Amino acid sequence: MLHVSTFLSSFDRLLVAPMLLPIATDLAVPVERVAAMATVYLFAYGLMQVVWGVVSDRLGRVRTMRLALGIAAAAAAATALAPSIELLVAARLVAGGAFAASVPGALIYIGDTVPLRERHGPLTDLMTATALGMATATLVGAALAELLTWRVAFAIPAVLVAVVVVAMRRLPEPPPVPRAPILAPLGRVVRQPWPLVVLAFAFVEGMLFLGILTYLPATLQAGGTGTTMSGLVTASYGLCVGAFAGLVKRLAPRTSPARLIAVGVATGIGAYAALVLDQGTAGVLTASVLLAASWAFTHSTMQRWATEVDPRSRATVVSLFASSLFLGSSAWTALGAGYVAEGHFARYFTIGLVAVVVLTVPMVWSRHRYDARAA
Repeated sequence: MLHVSTFLSSFDRLLVAPMLLPIATDLAVPVERVAAMATVYLFAYGLMQVVWGVVSDRLGRVRTMRLALGIAAAAAAATALAPSIELLVAARLVAGGAFAASVPGALIYIGDTVPLRERHGPLTDLMTATALGMATATLVGAALAELLTWRVAFAIPAVLVAVVVVAMRRLPEPPPVPRAPILAPLGRVVRQPWPLVVLAFAFVEGMLFLGILTYLPATLQAGGTGTTMSGLVTASYGLCVGAFAGLVKRLAPRTSPARLIAVGVATGIGAYAALVLDQGTAGVLTASVLLAASWAFTHSTMQRWATEVDPRSRATVVSLFASSLFLGSSAWTALGAGYVAEGHFARYFTIGLVAVVVLTVPMVWSRHRYDARAA
């Protein structure tokens, strides 16, 4: 159930990526107004992570996920039926805030029920479900937008999530956590340096390795590639994340976390370099594969770091981690809207290349220092 809910959350989150231009054409609005759907979705998705984490401490992990997914199903249905761009953006805002409960809920559930030494495998499996959802979203969204209508694509998660809400009744609740003042865990987190380091790097990771995905199909479409083909090319990202996740799962027990992050940073630099050099099929395909490697190696390691950095405040740290990740993604998506609208893709990717070199290399050094201090 955790895998299914995470799959559908990532499916809904990336569904808009291959449909930016088709929606803009159908509603007769500029593409930057349609890009606002992705920006507000990711903003709400990030902002509500902490809220749902606090609610789950009071209401229960499973009960909270069921409540949030019920709201998400209604918002997805409203998206499919929205008659104007204003209502479409509003529906995506609500959907983003509601789907935000899935990923941290699953992470906290694993943290509550799986011993630390066995945690990397389940977290990698969860990341694989996320990646498959993203790959399916680009394929399904692109194909339906070209063959039928983008509205059908948004109706799919509305129906499937409603089914999950009912099926999730069978998922057992973890033991309840001791109740404390709502702000007590937050205060404990902000008084410690390492949780703050993890949160800062989560923002960077989301900004540079996740936010960019929104515009990869539009990059191809702007160059004349068809909607379905652009979805097919960028779907390689999700498919490759699953493959690389299996590799990470085998390497993790005998490889230091700092080295795993180093591989992720190196492949991320290569992805942006490919996009700077070529915004056609070859460049975007290469970047999609390299970004998949970057996400698999970096994100699974960062997720584990978030679950272990402060066990007493795990729910708060994980929720803040997810918030930082998607707020960073929202910021990068918002930054790119103007460049995409004006067709300045190479300039946008060049800024990203410089940023990924400057901002992600310290992640490796910090993780190495953390392990050294823990030893």
